[in-house]
Amino acid sequence: MSLVISFQEGFSINEGLSKKLQDITKLIFTEEKEAEESSINLRILGNAKIQELNKQFRDKDKTTNVLSFVNDDISIEKTNNIGDIAISYDFVLQEAKEEHKNFDDHLIHMLAHGVYHILGYDHADEAMASIMESKEINILEKLHIKNPYN
Repeated sequence: MSLVISFQEGFSINEGLSKKLQDITKLIFTEEKEAEESSINLRILGNAKIQELNKQFRDKDKTTNVLSFVNDDISIEKTNNIGDIAISYDFVLQEAKEEHKNFDDHLIHMLAHGVYHILGYDHADEAMASIMESKEINILEKLHIKNPYN
């Protein structure tokens, strides 16, 4: 399992947070029985860039906290890369402030949310949303992160 983290110029995170992002991804892969050699790319960027991506791929001209892109082409056989996740540092920082959440915990939650999307979970209807949220709550608890939905 690997999580490859890259940054838009001007953004970075400390080693401790980077390790926690690796840890949550590994925990999810283990619980979901994802292949050991699978990988995900994480790009941390700003609001302007995530708005561009949101408009280009979802036809929504607005910022958001996290976007997930499943790799469904033939390259997966060679690269073992199952998808890409983009997280807006700016958006997550603002959201954490507004919701009185710890920034690191909120960023970890957004990554977990994105990974579950790549693994096929969704929140399109109430039943699926409940399953996905339960998985997120349980996995975050393993890193001593409190329920983000309370």
